[in-house]
Amino acid sequence: MKGSRLPSAMQPIPAQGQYQQPMVVGAQPTTTPFAQPLVYEQPPSQAAKVIGILIMIYGGLSILRGIINAIGGPAMNSYFGGMDPEFAEYATPDWYYFAQGMGAVIPGIGYIFAGWLTMNFKKKGIHFTWGVLAIAWIIGIILAAAMPYPGLDEAEGTVKMLAVGTTAVCGLFGTAICGLLAAIPLFFSNNGLE
Repeated sequence: MKGSRLPSAMQPIPAQGQYQQPMVVGAQPTTTPFAQPLVYEQPPSQAAKVIGILIMIYGGLSILRGIINAIGGPAMNSYFGGMDPEFAEYATPDWYYFAQGMGAVIPGIGYIFAGWLTMNFKKKGIHFTWGVLAIAWIIGIILAAAMPYPGLDEAEGTVKMLAVGTTAVCGLFGTAICGLLAAIPLFFSNNGLE
């Protein structure tokens, strides 16, 4: 019987385990003898690398600011003191400029280290950044309390209290915003942090 087809009941049945399941790879369907679909792992998010670099840049700028404070403040006192001898009576003392400089250099070194850790996908880099932010905030409050106000004998207590309060409140908001920005890599599911 030419051209006749076998009834459907007589069609050959594939041997067990030899069925083919369609699978999509790219844009073309293919078949595979395996029943599991292939899962491709995505590379980790680069947010930690970007945030780590930004933290390191902030640390470098903090160190630069500290050096400029420590050198520029006393140089400015010397220059203006040479122009007007009475200037020294009202000038900010040199020790305060050095303290301000060290109050920026020490956290700056911490930021660079924390940024390096974050850039290398270490979760403790973010935690270290938060710690350095808190320490820098406390140093700012201490420096505001230690700031001498020559010539304000009667109102020095009020001015000092306002300076400390303003530094504490504004510093808290700034620290919270910087801490939130440093935590951006934690918001990604595939952040790659260890």
